[in-house]
Amino acid sequence: YRRLVDSIYPRAVTDGLLHSNMQKLTFYAISHPEKLERIGEYLVMRMVRDLSRQRPVQVKIAVEAMDQLLQACHSSPSLPQFSENHLRMVQRLLESNNAKMEQLATDSFVTFSNIEESSPSYHRQYDFFIDKFSQMCHANPQAAYGEDFRLARCAGLRGLRGVVWKSVTDDLHPNIWEQQHMDKIVPSILFNLQEPDDNGKVFSSSHIPKFDNTFADTNQSHRGDDEATPKVLSDRCLRELMGKASFGSLRAVIEPVLKHMDLHKRWSPPPSFAIHVFRAIIYSIQSQNSYFVIQELINHLDSMCSADASTRIGIATVLSSIVSIAGTSIGPLLLSIFNSLLKHLRTSVDFERSGKCSDQPAEKMYQEALINAMGDFANALPDYQKVEMMMFTVGNIPNLDERKSKQGDEFLQHVLVKTLLKVATKYRTAYLATVFTDSFLDTLLLLALVRDPQVRLATQQIFHTLLDRHDNAANLVHLGYELDVSDVQLTVEKCSRADQMFMRKHIGEITYMLWRAVAVADEKDLNTHIDAILCTMSLLCIEVGFDESLVELFRLSLALQQLALDSKLNFNDAKRNAIHNMVAKYMNLSAQLIANPSLCQQVQHVVACRAQRGIPGLNLLLNEKVSPMNDDPLSSTAINGSAPNGAPKTLTEDDHNLLFSVEDVAESLKASGKDASRLFVPFSINMNGRKNDGSGDQWQNDEQNFDSTDGRESPDGYKTVGIDDVSVDMSVDWTPPISRKQSRRNTIFSIVNPPKLNAATVDDLKAYANATYDPIEEDRKEKELTGSILSEIRNTDFEERVNTNESLNERSDLSKSIARLLVRNGETTRVRDIGRPTKPKNVFEIELPSFAY
Repeated sequence: YRRLVDSIYPRAVTDGLLHSNMQKLTFYAISHPEKLERIGEYLVMRMVRDLSRQRPVQVKIAVEAMDQLLQACHSSPSLPQFSENHLRMVQRLLESNNAKMEQLATDSFVTFSNIEESSPSYHRQYDFFIDKFSQMCHANPQAAYGEDFRLARCAGLRGLRGVVWKSVTDDLHPNIWEQQHMDKIVPSILFNLQEPDDNGKVFSSSHIPKFDNTFADTNQSHRGDDEATPKVLSDRCLRELMGKASFGSLRAVIEPVLKHMDLHKRWSPPPSFAIHVFRAIIYSIQSQNSYFVIQELINHLDSMCSADASTRIGIATVLSSIVSIAGTSIGPLLLSIFNSLLKHLRTSVDFERSGKCSDQPAEKMYQEALINAMGDFANALPDYQKVEMMMFTVGNIPNLDERKSKQGDEFLQHVLVKTLLKVATKYRTAYLATVFTDSFLDTLLLLALVRDPQVRLATQQIFHTLLDRHDNAANLVHLGYELDVSDVQLTVEKCSRADQMFMRKHIGEITYMLWRAVAVADEKDLNTHIDAILCTMSLLCIEVGFDESLVELFRLSLALQQLALDSKLNFNDAKRNAIHNMVAKYMNLSAQLIANPSLCQQVQHVVACRAQRGIPGLNLLLNEKVSPMNDDPLSSTAINGSAPNGAPKTLTEDDHNLLFSVEDVAESLKASGKDASRLFVPFSINMNGRKNDGSGDQWQNDEQNFDSTDGRESPDGYKTVGIDDVSVDMSVDWTPPISRKQSRRNTIFSIVNPPKLNAATVDDLKAYANATYDPIEEDRKEKELTGSILSEIRNTDFEERVNTNESLNERSDLSKSIARLLVRNGETTRVRDIGRPTKPKNVFEIELPSFAY
């Protein structure tokens, strides 16, 4: 075998390996596997001797011969022993501190790493190779490499990639996932990945090609273009390293990445390098393990809570960029991750309000980054989990009771409502009852009336994004007076049955909120708030526009008009005109949507009369070029020239031609087949309940307008009656409104006094049916009834009143009513069975004679 080894070396130095003799040596090694170890030892001995004598040609021949024997004898039983000689040869070449010899050794090691061994080597260690290749990855021009330092870095990266490949192919091989090895491999890869370009530009991922996860490096000739620079090669090495990492070894890889970002200050905005690294990590690991990377980032954010705001902004930005990639794999720690982000948000708000924050603009940027991260986080979740996230965010909003609110609660409300708005924009509403649960809707209704005007505006925007299912909100945000609504390009569909049931239950609360929102609208930014409320009303008209909700919205519009006319309220003229314009715009939109010609004519008449009157701010027919508001040409502050001296600046109750008449609107709705009786019911607001404490307008609800039996308001205008006055059908298609007093009597069996009808003849009945509704007379009768009830309560003994009430109306007792119905049913059955043969008695019902006992 020694003569065969000696024969592969040429006599002339310029000649290369003698291939004919190499084939003889290969055939001998395959035929005599027991000699393979000795052949390797002899080749290493000659290579070491030639290396010490500085004979690079002979060294290259020895390395090439070892590589060919390694590939030819990959199934030989003596391969482990031969591999040890091969690794010893590579080690001696790496110890030579010669750049060309190191590259030759790297190529030989990569060849070795691509060979699958049939039997593992238990005592093999790669510590030296990891150290040396990591050192080569940090080569610089000042070292022995000179201008070839980039080639040395590429050689080191390919060597590390070979070590990873060789170690992960067999479980019995040495474990390179230990922390001591990853602390050398990962920083070496990242150091080359962040290398600036030749022209000195900072990191840019646009020049890095996208690789797959395959490890195809058997042919060394293909690495000319894709691996020409250390940056490209390091990107591929990082992706392959993460692709081969199991779940148990992810922590050992992620921790050096985070440490490298901290030491090299790669979190500073814009963190393009950190985003590229973590996106590569997320794309490379298994999808079900993606949540672990997100959790590690959040844990690192916990540990950096006292760091500079720029560092925390970078971490939050990286989180925002990768949560959308993780997709639904973050399910196992869903609430934990979202709760951690909310905790950091609250901590940042408290830190900013504490007075210890030296850079408040940066802290606000950090809060915006966290909000964006939570929005992108929710966007990656399915719809049902987005609803959970919104409920979870609402649960973290501090106490909405102004009497118990702390100093920093208002600012925290503002931040959390922005977070809720960000999450809501990612949700697509299917049914209103799915997202507007009782607790969620109640919280939104309270948020729409808090002291902070920005919170109120953001709450209206939340209503917009959750109500808008046909992308109409963009056309309704700055709605003007449209002569033809079809120009707005709205999408209108029929309201579903589920949404009708939801609105029957909650329309009263929503309109009450809108009424108060208009009353407390901030006069500093009046147009924005008024436009937001108008958009909410328009979306309700479009999305849930069935008869009952439309009537309630018309009733709200007329109540808002009355609000603007009330001289007792401390409103300026601009706000009163803005309310009048909002009512006119909504009446115009809804009248055209329901295709009511008479109502459309009324709206056009009122708007035209206002334009002729020349009151500043009430002319909705102005041209866009004349309007001072470019973004809202029909804004309520549009000025139609200057008002003459002594001319009115707003409308009064005497301007009947310039106001919408309740009777005219009701007549138009009644002509189209709608029940307009609710329009004459006064809006349940106590006008005298206003108090100004310097912090905003406060409004109190008039409890007298609620149903006295169960403490709730009936939004549909239908009073509940006794059981004998209706046909008992338990499949009632109506959900009772929510009780504000948490009453348990919310069924159809609650008793109120039915309206009394004294009609002896048909003419009397016709007269009663055709009589006009007089709200003043009805209020007078109601007051008389209330007075009689109060006098009876004050002058009559309690026991006597109870006995009288029971004797007059036993139907108030549910059990007695059911018993009466059962008795009535039994009598009907007996009458029906008269004349029919009696049924034979049961054997147990036959009475035996006494002597039988």
